[in-house]
Amino acid sequence: MSDVKPQTNACPPNITGLKKPLGIVGGMGSLATAKFLQALAQKSGVDADQDHVPFITLSLPNISDRSHAISVGSNAPLHQILERAKWLERVGCGAIAIPCNTAHFWSSDIADALTIKFISMIEVTRDFIHRHSGSDLDNLRTIVLGTRSTIQQNLYGNSNIDWGDAAQDVDSIQHIAGGVIDDVKRGNLSRAALDMSILLSRCLSLDPDAIILGCSELSAVYRDSDKHHSIIDPVDILVDACIAWYRN
Repeated sequence: MSDVKPQTNACPPNITGLKKPLGIVGGMGSLATAKFLQALAQKSGVDADQDHVPFITLSLPNISDRSHAISVGSNAPLHQILERAKWLERVGCGAIAIPCNTAHFWSSDIADALTIKFISMIEVTRDFIHRHSGSDLDNLRTIVLGTRSTIQQNLYGNSNIDWGDAAQDVDSIQHIAGGVIDDVKRGNLSRAALDMSILLSRCLSLDPDAIILGCSELSAVYRDSDKHHSIIDPVDILVDACIAWYRN
């Protein structure tokens, strides 16, 4: 099935004279995109509709599986992501955000291909952790939860810390995380939320410096009741970075 190509001559109405809107490449996955947009609205801190961050979201979900592509050395997702990002650039967006962790495997290629700012979720998360911990991420005892490729490619730095006797527990935790991700993509949200609570409890029992929700599906079912100071949600941090970009 070929990608649906948006009309490149389309232009959002009444954009002249306004600060350029945020462009969002969505669909990876759809619920994760919706979570990002909900947080963007909730965290904007404004009193009127007119003061919210303007955005254009292009959510065409028929992007090749990112984790599989990385494992076989394919750049198919990169080309599809760039097609969408460049369309958003052409219709007048001032910056691009992608609420998908694994897609940031190609973050340098994406940034180089655009003439507008690419707000990297990986970079803003690393900066956040550095500001709040006073240490680089690679120096912290961290559990990164996410797709196989996000873990193997160390998108959040050295996630292969030697856990010693707890190494088997970490492997088991990663297996549970994979199940939660799959359930969110399939819409099994009740089971995903329950398993997410169990997953985070097991992570916390190992007393890491930080637990990074390195997949936006995990962020989508991360509940207030599960919040803990050591749990880092990159989607939430990306939202803050996008709001800061617009306000500044």
